[in-house]
Amino acid sequence: MYIGNLSFYTTEEQIYELFSKCGDVKRVVMGLDKYKKTPCGFCFIEYYNRADAEACMRYINGTRLDDRIIRSDWDAGFSEGRQYGRGKTGGQVRDEYRTDYDSGRGGFGKNAQPKSAVQMFPGSTTGGIP
Repeated sequence: MYIGNLSFYTTEEQIYELFSKCGDVKRVVMGLDKYKKTPCGFCFIEYYNRADAEACMRYINGTRLDDRIIRSDWDAGFSEGRQYGRGKTGGQVRDEYRTDYDSGRGGFGKNAQPKSAVQMFPGSTTGGIP
């Protein structure tokens, strides 16, 4: 199963603990940033039987984990090993363009970081208008 909208700070242990409530989890495969090897907001869960996966869809989809509403979906399949995110940063492509603040995603989006006064007014040592 594909699990999305996870916090960047959610651990495999937290995921295993939550999803074990629906049945025996065979394995948890975390989605990782391709370069930094850090979690990037999704994972795959494999159950030993389909009934447990269906229970997950019914009871866990839409619940809250680390202050984020997680979503689960059926996965068409994945290859063995760690799974890397899409895009240049390895995370979801839209994530670096976010303009809102989300502590579960590390603050503001990469391209929407607030600029300091020194960055806005280069050459100024006080940060004010030259």
